[in-house]
Amino acid sequence: MARKAGKDRGITQRKGREGWWVRLYEHGRQRWFRCDTKSQAKALYGRLKADIREGTFFPEKFAPRKDITLRAWINRYLEGSVNRNKAGEVLYGRRWSLLIGSRLVTQITVDDLRRIQAKMRAKMKMNTKEPQRLWADATINRHFAFLRHVLMLAVKDDKLTKNPVSSLKFFPEANRTRFLTSEELDRLRGVMSPDDWKLVAFAVETGLRRGEQFSLRWNQVDLENEVLTLPMPKGGKTRHVPLSEGAKTILRSFDTFLRSAWVFPGLKDVTHPMDSRAFLRRAFEPGLRRAGITGACWHSLRHTAASRRVMAGVDLVSVKEILGHRDIETTLRYAHLAPGHLRDAVNRGSLAGTVTKTVTKPEGEERETMQPVDYLVRPEGLEPPTLGSEVRCSIQLSYGRAPV
Repeated sequence: MARKAGKDRGITQRKGREGWWVRLYEHGRQRWFRCDTKSQAKALYGRLKADIREGTFFPEKFAPRKDITLRAWINRYLEGSVNRNKAGEVLYGRRWSLLIGSRLVTQITVDDLRRIQAKMRAKMKMNTKEPQRLWADATINRHFAFLRHVLMLAVKDDKLTKNPVSSLKFFPEANRTRFLTSEELDRLRGVMSPDDWKLVAFAVETGLRRGEQFSLRWNQVDLENEVLTLPMPKGGKTRHVPLSEGAKTILRSFDTFLRSAWVFPGLKDVTHPMDSRAFLRRAFEPGLRRAGITGACWHSLRHTAASRRVMAGVDLVSVKEILGHRDIETTLRYAHLAPGHLRDAVNRGSLAGTVTKTVTKPEGEERETMQPVDYLVRPEGLEPPTLGSEVRCSIQLSYGRAPV
């Protein structure tokens, strides 16, 4: 018997219920599945009937998601994260738990996040003479980057359909590459204690990130082979950092290996690493102020390590490997510091300009000289030679005088 016009098999609208519903029977049992639109319901009905015919129908995968609060999901993430001991992630997780931790992850909207973003940007410090923002744009972006990553995992785990942070626009950040000059380093050394200065000097010698340096263990140090081994750093894979003579000298001056597994142990409890934030507040930041250094932070020491090597002539690829950058684009910010790199680049292969290179070999010296500048433009106003032709141009080129 033919079905009435406008009726579709297996899909219907239920009284008092929203959306379109798919109804089918499996082993004599009636099952209902809800869709937002009629076209979605028709597509789902066809797919489910095909699954039943092929024996691959598993109704459990269409069961409603078990909702979870943001606080519970963040705690689950931190428990399984390889970075769970990093103070930054714990801090971001705690702040998001305080802000909207009791809300279900499925209830977090883009509008909610935009309001939080605006409030964070408008929040001011109350203990300063002049109004200052509590959080910089980069700090706010780090908070939302953490939330984006956490909710992305919720999408992968089928706890969420779409990540609301992916529709949020982050604030633009100033790409500062502040490094300390040799004169600034001398001033800083003069106002810090010798023990505190060693931590600063070690950062410049190695270029380690703050978290990498203060969590460094003695079993990661190989003085014989002159290398540090950093397991699972920020780049996501084990990194080997070569040790300079200065870094080795600093490490040999320490005796902390006699009482602690940490290269930089805590001042009161040597079973834990030194609190890097406490060191910044106690020694580094006051030292910057006494030395009259502005606009610098601990990460500036990493920039200093890179800039000093580039200015000394180390190629960018080597600097990339030393610092552990994931791609060369990050290292290119130091390219302008290379001595004469643009001048050398444009002169290589140029027909104009005079460049002489002397190479000493066992059989004698070999000199390589490029064409002089008047190979193209002669002072006498004569035309340059035209290869393969005896026809002279009617336009003459001159050097140092008006054309005749």
